Amino acid sequence: MRPMLFPLILALAACGGSDGGSGPNGAFDCLGDPLPTTAPNPITVSGQIQAGAFAPAALTDALVAAFAIGSTDSLALDTSDAGGLYSLTVATGGVPLNGYVRVTKAGSTYLPTYAYPAVPLAGNAVQNILVPTSPELDLLEFATGVTQQAGNGFIGVVVVDCAGTAIAGATVSTNPAGTYRYNSGSAPSATATSTAADGVAYVFNVPAGDVIVSANGGGHVLRAHTVNARADVVTLTEVGP
Repeated sequence: MRPMLFPLILALAACGGSDGGSGPNGAFDCLGDPLPTTAPNPITVSGQIQAGAFAPAALTDALVAAFAIGSTDSLALDTSDAGGLYSLTVATGGVPLNGYVRVTKAGSTYLPTYAYPAVPLAGNAVQNILVPTSPELDLLEFATGVTQQAGNGFIGVVVVDCAGTAIAGATVSTNPAGTYRYNSGSAPSATATSTAADGVAYVFNVPAGDVIVSANGGGHVLRAHTVNARADVVTLTEVGP
């Protein structure tokens, strides 16, 4: 992971990755393609949980759970090991999984973190997630000139192309709207108006609840999707073609 002031969003680079289909030949070859309608049963969601905004390192003993959208019952549970690694075997019923991964660590300042892929998972996927602390989120607010209000949602976004490569010059929007910030170079900025080479965007003070996340990048309108931006926690997602 490249060093930056607040690098948790870069951990999403593999969030939407799946080995359930073939890759595109170009950055936007997959734009507008229909999503898969079938999936293996089960699939595996795995990756590494990290912590430490300045020097990311493995986070042990974090509880990792997979959920389907609209259900409060977990589909699979694991605890990150000494290397921060986890693996979840999730039943799909033969259809792509529209869900998310939640990471929590009891008795700590680590914020509950919810990671949503860009599209329902149609195969095995990797979700590497860096879990921030409350003081680290405060630092991000300071760097971007935004005060996150209690009771609102916060969303970290990476904008990517068909190959999963971050897109520079992209803009993010949400419905309902929030306050949008981007990185400049490798650090959060109060003035940047589009993504830097890392594709990172931050959405502060979005009303808690279901939020449609969309983006424009590379001259294209990318595929929007819905996340639940819960109050006073961290929500992470990707937007792609």
